[in-house]
Amino acid sequence: MGDPIEPFQIEHLIDEIWADDRLQERYNFVDYHFERDGNYCRARSYADDFRSVVLFGPFLERHRLESVHNPGFEADVTRYLERRFAELRRR
Repeated sequence: MGDPIEPFQIEHLIDEIWADDRLQERYNFVDYHFERDGNYCRARSYADDFRSVVLFGPFLERHRLESVHNPGFEADVTRYLERRFAELRRR
């Protein structure tokens, strides 16, 4: 059985926080972006623990992060993530 939804974009990013020319923190992560009917969800997994992922949303739109009730969309994104990660958390 296939996935009910797939991300429209998967991006690998690194954020670095510098202070006084010294690296303070470094975040290495992968973001998964999902959209359906204009609604948006993002999931993030950090490289230090690719077994877990955090789901954000659903939101009204990608650039308008107001929470929206869309249980079907959220359930499909959850199913996609549960097939790939041992632990799923929500924010």
